Amino acid sequence: MALHIQMSEEAEKEYKRAKLRGMLSSFGASSALCLSFALTLTFTVIYFAQDPPAEFLAYVPPAEDLPPRAVPTTPQLSSKAATPSNTVAPSVIVSTGAAPVAMAQIDIPMEDSADDGLSIDIGIGLDTGLGDDLGDAGGGMGSSQPGGSALEGTFYDLKLSKNGAPTGIGPGTAGKIHKILSTHLKTWSKSTFARYYQSRAKLYASNWCLPSCNAAYAPYAYQCKDKCKPSAWVAVYRGKVKAPKSGKFRFVGTGDDFLAVRFGGKTVLEAGWAIPSLYDDKKPGECGTMGALATPHGAQYHKDIKAKKIRDKRDYEFIQPKETKKWNTELGGLTAGSHFTVKEGTTYPIEILISEIPGGAFGFALFIQDITEGTKGATLDIFRTNFSVPDMAEVQKMVKEAKCEMGEMQCPSFNGDSPIWVAVP
Repeated sequence: MALHIQMSEEAEKEYKRAKLRGMLSSFGASSALCLSFALTLTFTVIYFAQDPPAEFLAYVPPAEDLPPRAVPTTPQLSSKAATPSNTVAPSVIVSTGAAPVAMAQIDIPMEDSADDGLSIDIGIGLDTGLGDDLGDAGGGMGSSQPGGSALEGTFYDLKLSKNGAPTGIGPGTAGKIHKILSTHLKTWSKSTFARYYQSRAKLYASNWCLPSCNAAYAPYAYQCKDKCKPSAWVAVYRGKVKAPKSGKFRFVGTGDDFLAVRFGGKTVLEAGWAIPSLYDDKKPGECGTMGALATPHGAQYHKDIKAKKIRDKRDYEFIQPKETKKWNTELGGLTAGSHFTVKEGTTYPIEILISEIPGGAFGFALFIQDITEGTKGATLDIFRTNFSVPDMAEVQKMVKEAKCEMGEMQCPSFNGDSPIWVAVP
């Protein structure tokens, strides 16, 4: 027998209402969940799809990455090279990665493309070290502008201490001056003149030829004319030079009052009115005119030189160029000094000393001879460290501007293509 249970009408209505509430509640929860997911997905896509806002970042480099401070540029003297060359500065590209770097093509004009011309330029640049920056100035006592290839000159006033106080030395104490110079020639040490006044200005010379002027020109050139009187002074030019060729050489020159050259650590020339290395305390006055033919001891000195009786001057000779009539008459001409041998490209220390004792007339000239094949007929070359050559018209003009003119300047004839002994640091 089957049992049938039937809900009442009121219970059935309540059941349907409960069922409807459950369905609505489930639908609402599902809709809310879908909406939340959709919103979350939308915001996520928008956030990652958009670029971040641009920002300006100020970069302050550390000290070690800062560019170097500007350094004053040493002025360079222009040259008068016989064959100027065109120079092209290539761009430099640096890559930190392994990828290939493309460089723009550079067209270099080659006006003279002959093989001989190119080999000459390369030979000069690599073998001898000559270049367009050697300069062509520095005659007389030198230029106040450093640069090019030149020796640095320093001026000393023996009449004043390094603080500017009088030393008791002057034109009337020539014996003391000769003794100081004699002491210096033994070592060529800077300490010899350390106690005396030194000019603040330096001069840079590349050839040495100033045949005749007033001794006041030296203090004028060294910018100390208001402090230093034109007597009892010394100028020393120091540096290093590179031999332009291998062979045997000798310096030739003279000075009024005195010229000396030390090369490779040895005194190779001592010339002029004074010969300080022969200073004798018992005969202090004779040294000052030892080179003068008009005095008995001067005439004897010349005889001893010709007879090769002076031990460290046995190579010495006297040369009389036709242009230097005054020096020929008074000093026997130019003095040719000791022989020395050099090797091409080798660097040698050199010092050139010029001095005036009593004041008045002043002058000097310095040349060099290649005597590899003997002294007979050896060409008289100007000793120079750059492309400069003595220009008497220009020197006369400088002396005139300084109001130091004194007679005609007589410069011996010399080889216009004289070798260049390049000055090196």
